[in-house]
Amino acid sequence: MASSPKKSQDPQESRSPWRRGLRAFTREFVVPIALALVFIQFAVQAFKIPSASMERSLLIGDFLLGLKFIYGSPVPFTHKRLPALTEPKPGDVLIFRYPGDPFYPEGKPERYRFLANLFLFGNLYWDRTPAEGENRLVWYAPKDFIKRAVATSGQTLEVEGTRVRVDGREVPLPPEGLYAAGTGTFRQDDPVRDHLRLRLPLPGETIAFDTISLAYAAWIRSLAVQENPDSKVELKLDLWKDSALDNGFVFDTLRADFRDRNRQAALFYLGVSLQQRGEAGSEYLEARNVPFRRLQEVARTGYLRVSDLMPAAVRPQGGRREELNEYYLGTYIESFQQSLGGGRRIRASLVIDGKTTDRYTVKKTSFFMMGDNRDNSSDSRYWGLLSRNNVKAKALIIYFSFENEDGGFRFGNPLSWFTVPFKIRWTRLGRLID
Repeated sequence: MASSPKKSQDPQESRSPWRRGLRAFTREFVVPIALALVFIQFAVQAFKIPSASMERSLLIGDFLLGLKFIYGSPVPFTHKRLPALTEPKPGDVLIFRYPGDPFYPEGKPERYRFLANLFLFGNLYWDRTPAEGENRLVWYAPKDFIKRAVATSGQTLEVEGTRVRVDGREVPLPPEGLYAAGTGTFRQDDPVRDHLRLRLPLPGETIAFDTISLAYAAWIRSLAVQENPDSKVELKLDLWKDSALDNGFVFDTLRADFRDRNRQAALFYLGVSLQQRGEAGSEYLEARNVPFRRLQEVARTGYLRVSDLMPAAVRPQGGRREELNEYYLGTYIESFQQSLGGGRRIRASLVIDGKTTDRYTVKKTSFFMMGDNRDNSSDSRYWGLLSRNNVKAKALIIYFSFENEDGGFRFGNPLSWFTVPFKIRWTRLGRLID
């Protein structure tokens, strides 16, 4: 009698339970998470609106998605990008790396060596000279901003108080934009920031420092920093009296109107002795015996953080605005130039990786960025031009919006959870950003 054939064993059944469990875990969890990370790295960027600078186009508490791939997704472990499908243009709302950050490691290439772009988790650096107790490996997440591009390379921009013109044409605010003079947190009309006229440089254009203002020289330094992330870029100031160097000069007196808290901050840093004075009903701060070399040092780094330099009563208010960066320093240098006499003049040049030059050739397209709430926006009027290198994504859609400025909802207070449905701005969900 013939025996029945033996049934072959299912390969799946021959595997041990732990291997089947590992396979299922990888399929159900690891693969979806990996795909999501790749999608976030190369395709989209999530962003939350933290301030009122884009009101009312974008509100505090709006959560939005931006498209990365259309402008070229970043290549991991490098400063390079994949090919772009299109280029940013005036009118686009852009998510970008904030160029006025004084603490980013690339600003000190002699100390920090770039190792890797860690996808959406920031960048990794090697600290060559860590202080005692500090690690050699340094993780840093760049700060991102969101603003509207109002002008680009080759265009002429004019700002006159509340009015903005590009190539002679008025740039209106978006229909929901807000500009009500005096409603923002920013101060009185500024003679430089609110009265600008400049032509944005084209890629390949060479800027000669002896043909531009000191304030614009600070902006060109900022542009060079953005375009050369692996280099050390500094602004060098020299004081000349007729045809001789006079860097040992000491300013007798420098003044700041008492309403101008940012210039006060600079005086607190620069001044050897300070006095508060009154004159014809106005108050001002006066610094005496200020060495020019102190001004050189401020310009060299490009930044001055003022939070620890001056009393809280006169300290600038408003987050990153307490950092005196390109606009502030450039205009202060201009004002100090006006304090000079006797044939003295300040001249600027760039130092790139230790080499001094009085010319800079622009590499990439640049943009002038502004918030839709122009009276309450830290934008290109403060920190200068934005390089194409720093553009990360185009803002696309609001996927969630939550109003909690009164602090009524707190995650640690379960009773406040019942307010959530009333704090969601339902009409803003799914709104495209224009």
